[in-house]
Amino acid sequence: MTVIAHLSDMHLDGSPLRRRRFHAVLAQLDELPSVDALVLSGDLADHGEPAEYADLFAALPEGLPALVVPGNHDLSAPLLASLQEHGRPASLNGVIDLRGLRLIGLDSHIDHSDEGELGPAAIEFAREQLADSPGPTVLVLHHPPVPVGHHVMDRFRLGNGEALASLIRSNENVIGVFTGHVHTALATTFARLPLVGAPGIVSTMRLGSRTDPIADPLAMPGLAIHDIEGSTVRTVFHYLSPSAL
Repeated sequence: MTVIAHLSDMHLDGSPLRRRRFHAVLAQLDELPSVDALVLSGDLADHGEPAEYADLFAALPEGLPALVVPGNHDLSAPLLASLQEHGRPASLNGVIDLRGLRLIGLDSHIDHSDEGELGPAAIEFAREQLADSPGPTVLVLHHPPVPVGHHVMDRFRLGNGEALASLIRSNENVIGVFTGHVHTALATTFARLPLVGAPGIVSTMRLGSRTDPIADPLAMPGLAIHDIEGSTVRTVFHYLSPSAL
């Protein structure tokens, strides 16, 4: 069994509060018997500033493989520079192999836009990585391709979901999709496979709300823990208690 810790939407902005929320979620990993890899599914920084990415990478546990994909608040150039500075592949798409399981991170963001799309580079990267995948494979991106019942977030889901569905249909090794973006735990199916979104760290979306703010920054941050065995994905969502902050 492979254990994946999945975090999303930390929106680091240099403030102590957001840094504390992120660090508190990372500290939960110490409570688990084992974790094989960390997945961060976008909106790493709030403004795409180099200092925000410096905070992010400084906090990541040493020695734990981490797959990082950008979200709509991230900016390509500063993120690429920070990846390189911290000794990571300078690419907005990425891959991790873990005992026969492959995690493929795909860039769905567009600089300075809330909308999401898998561009030609992401699709080509996915095809290359799927072509020689050693076994079960999970695709990771920021924008979910499905509506979630929120009048704002549903306008800014993945714009070309059919491209993602085509990647899935053309490769039997794909066993699931992990996403973020909506600041709430999400579980559904897409192209007949599990699609699971991690809770928000910076805030929790008030689904269906038509009042401002659309997110609650006082709600407890959380994460998803995925246990993967063969083609089976089991997910549990964990939320911090107020004392953890």
